[in-house]
Amino acid sequence: MIIKIINYFYFLLIILLSSCNQLDAKKKSIKIPQLNIISFDVVEKNLQIDKEIPPDVSYMLNKWFNEKVKINGIDGKISFKITDYNEKITTISDGKRIDISLKFSALIEKPTLSKKKFIDGEVKSYGAIEGSFSMSDFDEIIRKTQIDVILRLSRDLGSKI
Repeated sequence: MIIKIINYFYFLLIILLSSCNQLDAKKKSIKIPQLNIISFDVVEKNLQIDKEIPPDVSYMLNKWFNEKVKINGIDGKISFKITDYNEKITTISDGKRIDISLKFSALIEKPTLSKKKFIDGEVKSYGAIEGSFSMSDFDEIIRKTQIDVILRLSRDLGSKI
């Protein structure tokens, strides 16, 4: 009886570990296209992402922020916040459409100059698929639209600094 329980435990452990590896592999397979580097004249940066944002999007946002948002100052801090992520799927004639939007804000503080700058905005993107398609085809459209929202976020933020 105990041997069966131990075997069952090992079986569950193997399944758990292999599913964790598959999730890590999925995250590593998410490719974000080349984005321009955005530089801020501060010494510290902070990113806050709402909990309602899907894990894949949160992962891509963190990757973008850590790799493409650079700091090169001697004073100050930027606090960047991502909020109000919205993903809407609608049925169109002979297909489906995905609309994605998110809001962002950035507060740049320079205490020695008693200076603050506030940047806010909203980015939107959509994708559609028509004809006969599989769920994996539609999932790919969703992922491409999520990536496009991050591209637009990067471009919009870069134009506002």
